[in-house]
Amino acid sequence: MPIKRSILFAVSITLFHIGLLISKHHNYRFSSCPFLAYIPLTSDFIVDTKCRYNLLKILELIEEAEDGLTVEYISTNLNLSRKSVRMYLNRLESHGLIKHIGDKYKATEEGRKLIESLKLSGF
Repeated sequence: MPIKRSILFAVSITLFHIGLLISKHHNYRFSSCPFLAYIPLTSDFIVDTKCRYNLLKILELIEEAEDGLTVEYISTNLNLSRKSVRMYLNRLESHGLIKHIGDKYKATEEGRKLIESLKLSGF
């Protein structure tokens, strides 16, 4: 299993660098997030965000937790400021991918389907 992970990691890094080379050749600007061009989503709210990588990591973390997660827990685990986490959570909630219950956030069925489709596509 560790060998498979190492191979996947090496392939990911290689593909990332190929993408950077292609984008540099075509003068493509990434804004502040280098993952913007590599996450295969067409939803307008994700395309327009500053960094959809953080949105997806937050959604994935919430989806894995059955009891929901707090802003503090997400902030600590993803090494993001609470302010940024709240901004991402508001964005996810406004599009129906998560719901806010008390002080915790839980994934909706639509959010679970999005994460599942990403996992099936190899992301």
